[in-house]
Amino acid sequence: MKQYEYKVFSSIVATEKKLNKLGFEGWELVAVDGGRLFMKREYKL
Repeated sequence: MKQYEYKVFSSIVATEKKLNKLGFEGWELVAVDGGRLFMKREYKL
């Protein structure tokens, strides 16, 4: 079964450069709510 790890942070600190870096690290943006960004990536042992 796949397992995921999650990251939540404020959209205030989210720059295009930072989001691109997270994307290259395997993070996927899954939701935006109230100025918060929710990201996940598959957890690898």
